[in-house]
Amino acid sequence: MEFPVKILASPAVILLLLALLLVMLHQLRPGAAKAGSILLLLLIWGGTTKPLVDQLAAPLELQYPAYNNTTNAAPLQHIWVLGCNHQDSPFLPLTSQLAPCSLARVSEGIRLWHQQPTALLHFSGRIDDRINEHSEVARRYAIAMGVAPEQIRLHQQPHNTREEIQSLLAATGPDTVALVTSAMHMPRTMRWVAFYQQQQTKPGLIIAAPTDFSVRRLSHELKPGHFIPTVTALSALGYVHYEYLGLVLQQWQMSADTDSVLVQGGPDADLTKPE
Repeated sequence: MEFPVKILASPAVILLLLALLLVMLHQLRPGAAKAGSILLLLLIWGGTTKPLVDQLAAPLELQYPAYNNTTNAAPLQHIWVLGCNHQDSPFLPLTSQLAPCSLARVSEGIRLWHQQPTALLHFSGRIDDRINEHSEVARRYAIAMGVAPEQIRLHQQPHNTREEIQSLLAATGPDTVALVTSAMHMPRTMRWVAFYQQQQTKPGLIIAAPTDFSVRRLSHELKPGHFIPTVTALSALGYVHYEYLGLVLQQWQMSADTDSVLVQGGPDADLTKPE
């Protein structure tokens, strides 16, 4: 998403705006400031308590089950791993260069490849302000974890989820693909898949393979200690907010893309054209 949207998705920015609103309220209506302070404290507690944040994350993360090789009978021809983030710092070992989100995604892709080693393992994504190509860092990690180099394909041009899905559909055609990304990111990703597959004459089978789950416990597994505020919960809240904003922005982008395809006069006209 665009930079301003990422800033607005930050829970720290939200809390700061609420605090500023409280200061203004205290100056305009001192009597209402006390109630506002209590409300702000409740919001801070709710936003830093993992079980409550999980209630917001669950509708996103639990839409698609984890990939199971026994229940998904279709043999995979491709395993496609979406990019996330990495660092170039030379003092970091290869296992620490990939950000946690990327490490989870790449590791899941490697796990699936070891189950079906005839499949091609694809890494996509680009980060402009990095020295090393993002997909190249993922490739090096995969090779270190035993993946055959000749089975790896890199897609270094896509900058965002939409462009990655366009590349995926163009590269894999009617084949069967396991699509790996973070569980919270999967609903937005699969919406792009469905949107662009409508424009294909022979769409392939794209199977969601979510990983990097934020929700780790179901409601019946919770204990009182889980309701203590943590920084982890605040970070998860930021991701939840980011993805819900992303779904709203995606709806606008899809409407714009549909209008563009109609103007250009064909269902396949905009399939691989980036924004």
